[in-house]
Amino acid sequence: MMACISNNVRPLTSRLMAAAFTPPTTQYASTTARRVGSISRGCASLPSLFDSPCSSHGQTSFARSIPFSSTHQDTRLHSTTPDNSDDIATSSDNVIRAEEEEEGVDPYSDEARDDLAKFYQQNGILDTTAEDIDTTHKSLLRLTEQVLDWNQRLNLVSRKDCTVSVIYHKHILPSVALLPFILETTSQQSQSNKPMNIIDVGTGGGFPGLPLALLLPEVQFTLVDSVQKKLKAVSEMAAELDMTNIRIHWGRVEEMYVGEKGRREHRGRYDVVLGRSVTALPKFCGWVSDLLKKKSKGKGSNDDDEVVEEQGGRLIYIIGGELDELVESKIVEDISIDRILQRPEGTSDKRALIFHAKDVEEIATESGEKSKIVRQGVPLGNTKKNGNNKGGKKMAKGAWSKKENSVKKQRGYEDFQRFEA
Repeated sequence: MMACISNNVRPLTSRLMAAAFTPPTTQYASTTARRVGSISRGCASLPSLFDSPCSSHGQTSFARSIPFSSTHQDTRLHSTTPDNSDDIATSSDNVIRAEEEEEGVDPYSDEARDDLAKFYQQNGILDTTAEDIDTTHKSLLRLTEQVLDWNQRLNLVSRKDCTVSVIYHKHILPSVALLPFILETTSQQSQSNKPMNIIDVGTGGGFPGLPLALLLPEVQFTLVDSVQKKLKAVSEMAAELDMTNIRIHWGRVEEMYVGEKGRREHRGRYDVVLGRSVTALPKFCGWVSDLLKKKSKGKGSNDDDEVVEEQGGRLIYIIGGELDELVESKIVEDISIDRILQRPEGTSDKRALIFHAKDVEEIATESGEKSKIVRQGVPLGNTKKNGNNKGGKKMAKGAWSKKENSVKKQRGYEDFQRFEA
């Protein structure tokens, strides 16, 4: 009996061992394990996560990525066909092919690079050569791979069907689609001698701010989120790509412009506010209305006394679904992401909405969302007086103040008497 069982187990064990060491197939590798360069990072903590600039200087906790190969085909892993490729069933081939078609154009292909070049050309983004497009495409691929790598440790984006193709087509490209609107705002601000500032509220895994900052190195970006671990990943990715135009802010956006020291700089500072399906638009407008620049007049960049009218800031918001009547009545421009990227309608249900600063303020006020915001600390304009603080000025913590002698001291015992020995 034991001999019979032993004879039956041995072939089964052999088959399991053979299956365990079977090399991956070409089809599996082409849909999952595509890397431009191997990336390794440490998990050293950031020096500071409060309005800290993201720069590669002084950070040595991770290694640089391996440079790009000369062609996209050279970047594939398992580029040669394994010996057991003939054993793959035809049904498996059809399933893999269907998944690739559903995910879109292969991000590493020349077709994807050509689509990016068409996007630049159709939107009037000039002064870009073929080499510039190739460099931009490779940079976006590096960012895509880093998001995929970090998403295995943190939930930056949805982990359902999280592949290079999904991240590139559903997160990277929709962020890049906002580039024409950013450049339009840049041209309006060109007469002013002030640098352009953009803030991405609720950035999460860095969208849409991180891809845009990669393409606009001359513009200063501030990325805001209340989840510290996500901002750590965003900071590491920015440093890995040598991006010096990003700083991050860990905290609630409602607290960025109260009267607290060191935070008033954010009030009325930003030319563009970005958001991507963060919350309902009326509530979002209540959060960011005070961050946008207001329409004003100032001196131009020349030495003369020419007065230049500065346009107010703009809100650019990516959203899907229906909107209420108040929001729809204030929209300046409403265009689908698929139309901007010149791809078939229905690929994405998202669209980009544009609002002027005054419209954002009206939505926040008329919806009542601005009055619902509860801020910590002392709000701006608060002049509440108390007996020990005349004039409404806030006393420093631990400061001494003169007490009134007419007030009886509270010792905690009323019948205390002192006796001499």
